[in-house]
Amino acid sequence: MKKVFSIASFFIFIIGLVFYVLALLGKDTFLLPSVITALVGFLAGLFGEKTIHRKIGMFGNGLLLVVGLLLPFVVTTFFWNKP
Repeated sequence: MKKVFSIASFFIFIIGLVFYVLALLGKDTFLLPSVITALVGFLAGLFGEKTIHRKIGMFGNGLLLVVGLLLPFVVTTFFWNKP
């Protein structure tokens, strides 16, 4: 069962990456699904077996979470606070 979570984390990362690229190309409706899939993929990676798929999935999903959630929060809070 743990191996399934590792492989699922990897494939969810690929799906989240596609959604994020679509969001960067102007389709704003894909930003929320990319963050949600990245969160699900990261959680699946936490419970997965320690393989290369888990490492790639956790790193990629973590990177999508940082770029999709943490970076915009920091920029809008500290640098872009004036209209």
